[in-house]
Amino acid sequence: MPSSRTYQSPLREAQAALTRERILMAAKAYLEKHDLETLSLRHLAELAGVSPPTVYAHFRTVDDLVEAFFNWLSPRLGLRNSLPPLEQFGELPHQLFPNYEAYGALLRNLMNKPSWDRQRTADRGQRHGSWIAAVSEAMPHLTPEQRRRGAKVVSAFFTPTVWRWLVDSGEFEPREAEQVAAWTINALIEALKRDASGLADAAPTKPTRTAVKRKESAR
Repeated sequence: MPSSRTYQSPLREAQAALTRERILMAAKAYLEKHDLETLSLRHLAELAGVSPPTVYAHFRTVDDLVEAFFNWLSPRLGLRNSLPPLEQFGELPHQLFPNYEAYGALLRNLMNKPSWDRQRTADRGQRHGSWIAAVSEAMPHLTPEQRRRGAKVVSAFFTPTVWRWLVDSGEFEPREAEQVAAWTINALIEALKRDASGLADAAPTKPTRTAVKRKESAR
């Protein structure tokens, strides 16, 4: 009896990978100048120089394309790299900001778009988890809430969002933005070491006498 096992040729797999890369590169070129919401799979096929069925074979829907593009772009930005120890977080702006500059037109056009924000929201558990783990390892004496809050505020300063704010709104030159972000990260880490009490849960406030009287009179 002939075998029912399917065989995928390594050559065919390589060709499929090249086609996928070609499609994603065409999406990149388009999204540097146009909104994500205006891109259709049929138009993407035209831009990539392939047939519509070829694009549909890789991405069934635009949402599939957006997810794939997010996963394609993130490692190119360095956002999937393993984090260094907390003491070395100040080096990350120098490592990551040049990547953001290289993809600057694309990032500026993608940020704050609903479909892109959905991908960032879906990915935040992984990102935040690694940040919190780094702070927890370096500062086990902090409470869980102090670790969570401290990790998020420290790590915000090597993200594309803060890079864009420093360069576009703050009008810093790229090298200045790296320096400012690195200084801020190191300052925040030192602040966490010295006194993280401001990140603890606030103690419940006692009702004032006036509030008590009002409550009693309402009965």
